[in-house]
Amino acid sequence: MLRFEGLSKSFGWRRVIHGAAGTLGPGAYALQGANGSGKSTLLALLAGAIAPDAGEVWIDGLSLARDPVRARQRLAYAPDQSPIYPFMTGYDLLDFVATARACCVDDSVMDMVEEAGLTSHLPTRFSAMSLGTQKKFLLCAAWIGNTPVLLLDEPSNGLDLTARAVVERRIVERSATRLTLFASHDGAFINACGASVVPLGELLSPAG
Repeated sequence: MLRFEGLSKSFGWRRVIHGAAGTLGPGAYALQGANGSGKSTLLALLAGAIAPDAGEVWIDGLSLARDPVRARQRLAYAPDQSPIYPFMTGYDLLDFVATARACCVDDSVMDMVEEAGLTSHLPTRFSAMSLGTQKKFLLCAAWIGNTPVLLLDEPSNGLDLTARAVVERRIVERSATRLTLFASHDGAFINACGASVVPLGELLSPAG
C-alpha cells in the first residue's frame, strides 16, 4: 500500500532524510525517533506535502511523482500543526478535502465530528478555534474518503480524552484492510491503536 525508495531531503546545509526506503501493508504503524530526527519531514515527503530532493513514493501502487492526482486521492495526511487558512470554517475544511479526494463527507465522518465534540464548531473560523479544536478537525478530515493510506503526525497531541478514544478506535477499525502510519512518542496511544513500532533509523540509509 505504501512504498518509498531513496527518499532524501535537505534544508540548506542540513540533511534531514537520506535514502529512506520501506514497504508497508495494511495495519497501524508508529514511527519513532528522537526529537528533530526527521519523522515529520518523512511523513510530509510521503504525503507529497514537500518535494524530495531524490527518491520516489508509491501510494497503493500509484507513483506520487508521475500520477500525483490519483495518488493523492488515495492518501490522507494530518500534520501536527494546522496549515488551514484562518478564514476557513470547519464546514469549509471538510468540503475542501472531500472535493480534493473526489468524494463526499459521508455519515461516518459526520459521526466522527459529533463524537469528537465538533458539531457546534462547524461554522467557526479556524482563527477563532483553540489549537485542540483545530487538531480534531484535521483528524476528522483525514478520514474523508476512507483512503487506503493515512499519515498522521503526532495525532494524540492536544486531544482531550474523548477525542483521543475516538481516534484510537478509528485507527484500530481500519487496520485490517488499510494502512495508518503515524509519528508518536505516546506509548499509551500506540498501544491502544495496536500499532507496530517502526524506528526511523531502520528506514534510513546508513549514510543518513
